[in-house]
Amino acid sequence: MVVLILLVLSVSGCERGVDAPEAGSISGRVVLTEDHAQGLTGVSLFILDGTGSYVETDAGGYFETTAPSGTVIMPRKVGYTFFPEKQVLEEGRELTFAAQAWPEPDFSQWGKQFAFDSHFDRVETVAFSADDQYIATGSSDRTIRIWRTSDGQLMGTIWGHTSVVKVISFSPQGDYLASATSNGEIKIWDWRTGWEIQSMHADTILLTDLAWSPDGGKLASSSWDGEVKVWDAVTGDELRTLTHEKWVRAVAWSPDGRFLFTGGDELSLTAWEVELGELSAEIPVRDKILSLSAAPQGSLVAMALGGGASKVLNVETGEEIFLEQFKAGETTFSWSADGRYLASGRDKLIQIWDMETQGLVQSINAGNYVLAVDWDSSAQRLVSGTYRGIIDLWSADSGENLRRIVGHNRYVKALAWSPEGDYLASGDEGGIIHIWDLQARRHLLQLSGHNSQPVEGMAWSPDGTYLASGGHDLLVRLWDPTGGEHPGALTERIKKPFVHEKGFEFAVGMKNVSHEDIVLSLSWAPDGMKLASASWDTTVAIWDVPTGTQVVGIQNPGWVTVVAWSPRGDQVAFGGRDQAVHVYSGDTGEEITKLEGHTDWVRSLAWSPDGKHLASSGYDRTVLIWDLETDQVVRTLAGAEDVVTVVEWSPCGRYLAGASHSGTVRIWDAATGEVLFVYPTWMVGLQALAWSPEGDQLAVAEYNSVVVLGEQGR
Repeated sequence: MVVLILLVLSVSGCERGVDAPEAGSISGRVVLTEDHAQGLTGVSLFILDGTGSYVETDAGGYFETTAPSGTVIMPRKVGYTFFPEKQVLEEGRELTFAAQAWPEPDFSQWGKQFAFDSHFDRVETVAFSADDQYIATGSSDRTIRIWRTSDGQLMGTIWGHTSVVKVISFSPQGDYLASATSNGEIKIWDWRTGWEIQSMHADTILLTDLAWSPDGGKLASSSWDGEVKVWDAVTGDELRTLTHEKWVRAVAWSPDGRFLFTGGDELSLTAWEVELGELSAEIPVRDKILSLSAAPQGSLVAMALGGGASKVLNVETGEEIFLEQFKAGETTFSWSADGRYLASGRDKLIQIWDMETQGLVQSINAGNYVLAVDWDSSAQRLVSGTYRGIIDLWSADSGENLRRIVGHNRYVKALAWSPEGDYLASGDEGGIIHIWDLQARRHLLQLSGHNSQPVEGMAWSPDGTYLASGGHDLLVRLWDPTGGEHPGALTERIKKPFVHEKGFEFAVGMKNVSHEDIVLSLSWAPDGMKLASASWDTTVAIWDVPTGTQVVGIQNPGWVTVVAWSPRGDQVAFGGRDQAVHVYSGDTGEEITKLEGHTDWVRSLAWSPDGKHLASSGYDRTVLIWDLETDQVVRTLAGAEDVVTVVEWSPCGRYLAGASHSGTVRIWDAATGEVLFVYPTWMVGLQALAWSPEGDQLAVAEYNSVVVLGEQGR
């Protein structure tokens, strides 16, 4: 079935004739863009027919060689970009390429441009700032994050809590942010700077809710042990304790701040006169109160009951408005600033109720289980948080998703930039691949198909048609990266019994030719016809993509960690446990050369764009640049005080980027070895880098965040 699927893959240029076309003489010239009369010498023109042949321009920029009609020719020279990027040979036609000097980046101006971030865990609570320009979120990952509403960019992360952040709330004046955790920590922050202003601790093992008084002078907290505490927000002193017999799950202030409403397992809504510390009223309800929220104006209180009912109670008149009956579960509420609209989030549904008409005016399928909702001040937008760490901004009128802040909640291990530069793919240790729209700086789609197993390697096909991925499920998969479709896998695995010296057992077996261990690295041939994969099973496989079959298998003495295809299209380089860099023919699987210089495992490899050099990093904490004409090390790069886990050559061929286990990203001048740029991340064990096709940006996987570096202000 898999082979049949792959037989119909519409890979550009994959049709093969029965008879190879005859080679003919071709000629052409490479000229400078600014002066077409001046030719450019020393340009390598790759003939992408799988033979690795190429020709270089002479002093006048001219070239001449032989190749069959239909062959793709691609020019390369360090420091230059070409138009067109490649051409297809046509009989009797001379080729002309225009060369332009590649703009040199000003690395002194480089830094973080933007990032695709998310919480590590579920979003428990959300809140708009007073001016609606920012959204604050609290998470099970123990952090509070501040996001810019306009574009979803992370503006700051507040650390300091030691447990799940259950609730956050901006002060009525908007200057401060209060937060509470499940273990009883209560903190007040200057949220713009991240400074802790005040810290209190409720002596409980499960704090359930927190709410500001309308004047911003007090905070009220509730807990499972039946205690409601009132705190002075300025001094942090405990002003009063209101005692219940059973679990209190929620608290809410009356609009004038005189009363505090509490609800929980006592089958009543309780109203306390705060200044006196006296019980003012107990309003019976038929079930436990799981959550409640008081309207900022008027006398309405929304309640979610244990049996699944949602109701609104007028505490002055006793009138009860029934909203909805669900199965038992948690509901979160938020009132609009004028008290007219009530939003409720339950399961995957957000509902908006008009309290003037007492009718449902909007129902939004959030697609994920909603844990928190909040209105903006204009009552035009809602923000919601989910158990998957996703933050959504919604139009209250239309129900349209205005922005989704989503990312990885697991370690990002692989990055791949699309050839046209429009998209970036990132894969994590949970088997999730995200595709990011770089122009809009937002999430495009999610790909799930690695059976929740880590993704270790990804590679975009040269024409941008397919994204290949591999990882711990031992499979090499192909994706339509913009449509979200999964055309098929190059391998398929089934369980089969076998007998060995210890007896009879079931193990993973083969239905098609397959790797028998983790797939760690992938690399496409320049013509997009073949794909190389490296595996922990000590093999390198070369796949004919149109037929979905393995055409070459290379056995290495030790585990293979990385594979990289030569820009000329005829060779693959790989390395691993045996400390050597191997260069093999991509057609025959025969070894061409063996580069020895590392004294520990080879961790990463990258070809220079002109195919003349290889860069390699190893667990010996060295980064080496090899001259492939002499098979000698021509440069050992400085500044690699720790293991460089990944190296990537810039598209212009001038620079080499490396990310280290210590969490540092460096960019070197490949010709001199000078360190041109250093970016210290906050996370050790960096796993992935990817240059943009224009060479003006560098993507870095920083734990679960994808950070894009480049000239700041752009």
